[in-house]
Amino acid sequence: MRILLTNDDGIHATGIAVLARVAERFGEVWVVAPDTERSGVSHAITLFKPLRLKQIQPRWFACDGTPTDCIYLALHQMQIAPDLVLSGVNAGPNLAHDVLYSGTVSGALEGAHWGVPSLAISHCNSKETDIAALEPMLGEILTTLLPTALELGGALNVNLPSVHRAPYAGIAVTSLGRRYYSNEVIERNDPRGQPYYWIGGAKVTMPDLEGSDCNAIRDNLISVTPLGDDLTRHASVSRAAELLAHHGMRPATTASAPDPGA
Repeated sequence: MRILLTNDDGIHATGIAVLARVAERFGEVWVVAPDTERSGVSHAITLFKPLRLKQIQPRWFACDGTPTDCIYLALHQMQIAPDLVLSGVNAGPNLAHDVLYSGTVSGALEGAHWGVPSLAISHCNSKETDIAALEPMLGEILTTLLPTALELGGALNVNLPSVHRAPYAGIAVTSLGRRYYSNEVIERNDPRGQPYYWIGGAKVTMPDLEGSDCNAIRDNLISVTPLGDDLTRHASVSRAAELLAHHGMRPATTASAPDPGA
């Protein structure tokens, strides 16, 4: 099996080194990852500047773009043809709405978009030493996750509780929960007196939602959330058509929700 790795913490991050060492037990590992941290870039793709690849060691390449760029180049330029994409291990969780901003999750979604089963793996601690401590148990976790991902297809978003809470209580298939950051913007002045801004949000609240990824982490469970790239709110399609007609504009067509069994 050929496994392609990426991340958003950068190719020199502890998380991807740990993941690569463990993944080598399961197959041939290739790494195409950003040359520096790209956290929070979501599913951005680079269109208005050239991209560069630099080989770091055999089958390891640094890219000066986003995680999406990395997967795109690996599939369409480098022709790596992986059986599986692994993105991570991210320093910090990617729960609930974090998936909208996460470069780690987007690396997996890009792989899944092109038909490659993919896993995004995040750890609820951000310290490098804590991520390194995951290595002994990560092999056992991947032994369960990899065949599941290969058979299921698409993308799985995996969050691991703090390594300090190991052994974990188990594994749960979850839905995305709710995770709210405090709305903080810090304004400061640069040496020339011009203002600049830091987006903060250190305080986090997570409502109690049964079956959610947030609840699973609270319960010391590994959270596994199947993700897709269809953002259509299917339950609202018919209602939107009704409202448009009511307000004087009848849609030419009204789409119906896809058959889940198709």
